[in-house]
Amino acid sequence: MNAAANASGMLKFFLCQNKIPFWQIYQCSHYLKTSVFVASKAQFHIGRNCKDIFEIHGLDDFDNRVIKCKVPVIVNFHADWCEPCHSLKPMLEKIAKENMEKINLAQIIVDEHADLLHAFEVTAVPAVLALHKGQVINKFVGLVSQKQIEDFLHQVLAE
Repeated sequence: MNAAANASGMLKFFLCQNKIPFWQIYQCSHYLKTSVFVASKAQFHIGRNCKDIFEIHGLDDFDNRVIKCKVPVIVNFHADWCEPCHSLKPMLEKIAKENMEKINLAQIIVDEHADLLHAFEVTAVPAVLALHKGQVINKFVGLVSQKQIEDFLHQVLAE
């Protein structure tokens, strides 16, 4: 067994034994250039067709509604105290409603879900990530125009 495969196996064992969430397993494997994501993907059924626009209520909810969703999910990290977040939210909801069959929109209140903030290295809000099958495929931070959101969506759907 080569060193990379051995490191991959040890990393997967450590992360699974310590109940590290699936998206953190992927994140660690991505940086170490191992195949943990491929091995871990087999443990999770990816293929759920989630529903439109929803708020995340915990790690299990995130796993079930975002990671396992078969369509891309736009994840909006926002806060009640953030003025740009209040401006961005209706624009994202409008785009999600217009593309209901193609994407979903998950809302995450950062003050209630610090664990997800750290998992995705979110350091400022609003932060918007596009995930598909457990992978971040695109992202932006800050208040952007409606045109930039539409361009972002087109890039996500082209993946």
